[in-house]
Amino acid sequence: MEKVVKDQLRELGKFIEQQPCMALSKLQASLRQGIFTDTDMWLVYQLYSVYYFWTRDWEHWKAAVWKSLNAVKGLQREQQEEMLSNYLFNLHYLPDLSDEELRETSFLYDRFAQTAVQFRHSLIRHQHAKLRIGYIMNEMGHGVLSLFYMQLLTGYDRSRFEVYVYVLNDECQDAVLGQVRQNVKVVRLFEEGKNLHDIAQIIYDDEIDIMFDLEVHASGGHTLRVLCYKPAPVQISGIGYMSTSGTKAIDYFLGDRYLDPPGLHDEDFAEQIIRLPYSHFCYTPSVRVLQVHRKWEPHEQVVFASFNNFTKITDEMIGAWAEILRRVPGSRLLVKNTSRRAYQLNDMRRRLLRAGIPEERLTVEGASRDYFDRYTDIDIVLDTYPYTGGGTTCDALYMGIPVVSRYGRRHGSRFGYSLLMNLGLGELAAPDLRGYIERAVAVAQDRELLTALHERLPQMMRTSPIMNASSYLSEVEHAYRQVFAAWRQRAEREERTGHNG
Repeated sequence: MEKVVKDQLRELGKFIEQQPCMALSKLQASLRQGIFTDTDMWLVYQLYSVYYFWTRDWEHWKAAVWKSLNAVKGLQREQQEEMLSNYLFNLHYLPDLSDEELRETSFLYDRFAQTAVQFRHSLIRHQHAKLRIGYIMNEMGHGVLSLFYMQLLTGYDRSRFEVYVYVLNDECQDAVLGQVRQNVKVVRLFEEGKNLHDIAQIIYDDEIDIMFDLEVHASGGHTLRVLCYKPAPVQISGIGYMSTSGTKAIDYFLGDRYLDPPGLHDEDFAEQIIRLPYSHFCYTPSVRVLQVHRKWEPHEQVVFASFNNFTKITDEMIGAWAEILRRVPGSRLLVKNTSRRAYQLNDMRRRLLRAGIPEERLTVEGASRDYFDRYTDIDIVLDTYPYTGGGTTCDALYMGIPVVSRYGRRHGSRFGYSLLMNLGLGELAAPDLRGYIERAVAVAQDRELLTALHERLPQMMRTSPIMNASSYLSEVEHAYRQVFAAWRQRAEREERTGHNG
């Protein structure tokens, strides 16, 4: 009977993302039948949280997650830790989340990290001729994260560094993995579900000097749970996650001067922020982007677009888009999702129509094979906020499409701003909603400027710090040498005073 109940709950979990309201009705019917025991309730609350997440009922979503996290029976520690990581990641979608709430909730994670028995490190174990840099990720492939880490894995200075790569899901065996294998010292693939302490032991045995967690709380936080054991003496997070890890097991967070202006939000991070002088990542276009051969032609009426995950699109942004279309007569809006779920498409269409956008000026699409070709059918990309675009913004700029972005105080709300500043187009970013609307309207109404941007942006992108691999790697590798030298100095002091580091 217990297995039947668990299977039923898992099926509801899959169904709730496709048809939230229908799945909720089935869940409530099962509750009325009394088939769930106390040990099932954490999972029942989790399903409620999924429903509230997909219907954007944020307060009920938070309440359901906390009920699940604090369930007394049935919930294993590993499940609780994964749930908290997912919660921290999803908090970034909330339109009204305060910096204080994100910071305080993130720092709760350190309670889990403190229970992990950490490896101890000594100078004698880290006397390698070349610094050993390890990168850990949940999976490797053509996901958006690969656009930002490829140069770190393939373009580094081989006279000074050795690179080791650890992938927690061995199912992906594609061209990206093949390219990485050819360029690094070691790639270690692990079966999904392998004991995380055992993975940390392998990293420790490899005598890695610096570990870089590329995902942190993304993908259930599995990579971070490995690093909580401190398998390397220096540990860094960033690129694939937009906030603090929340734990002192991670020493540094990789940012840049636009995302993290000095003194702006050091208190938001458990880590010390490394501020690169330009971009915190180096963009490498995907093969699919490079295969787009269609050219942009000016449209008689301006076409605005968003290609971001629909969950990033808040009601406030929809209201701004409606106002932009009102101020630019005849303009149209294309909103394209990263999935094909019918519920999400229909729900988005309803929200846009409710905001007053005329149906004849609106196109809502799901993911499609011609995804990247669709960039050539648009004129201006409208970024989302507070969870801004990353890969979608880079793809648009590389293909010559100007992006208008709004930015806030938090690191994660400033991606578009950082990209535009690195391009010398900071005037396309605004610190508030009014400025965002005005900038979008101004670019749309200046057809000469719009055409010039389309013509010049691809070359501007290629010559910018965002794609200058040699400069980027020089900056990152300089940071690596600095932080490792700092660790060595601390370790030497500790050894002199009789303490183990």
